[in-house]
Amino acid sequence: MAKKESKKLKLELEYSLRSSPQILYQYISNPSGLQSWFADRVDILGGGQYRFSWEDGTDFHANMSKSVTNKYTRFEAIDGEGEYLEFRIEQDAITGDVELIITEFVEPDEAELAASIWDAAVENLCSIIGA
Repeated sequence: MAKKESKKLKLELEYSLRSSPQILYQYISNPSGLQSWFADRVDILGGGQYRFSWEDGTDFHANMSKSVTNKYTRFEAIDGEGEYLEFRIEQDAITGDVELIITEFVEPDEAELAASIWDAAVENLCSIIGA
């Protein structure tokens, strides 16, 4: 049986932050860090499964499929067709500048709204970490 192709758009956003990769990683890799800026509630359900919940009743169920300390985390959507949410930290070797790169999949007509929601979330993250 052929794999169903996702109709969602891959959205990748880059944010420059004044933070060390070590500090930033704490906010993209564990429930309390993610809950402080990204979701209203983050629960580990066991077996590497996470549930991200928001006050509007929206839930996102995912498995943490990849995590490299101070580099990135990837959450594979349980009910998505190969879709994932990824937080990647990149640091320029020469300048030391740190970027947070967020990748997710959205409906094509919701890309602009999703980007503005991420902008607000990352602004909140910057305020929390003093970036």
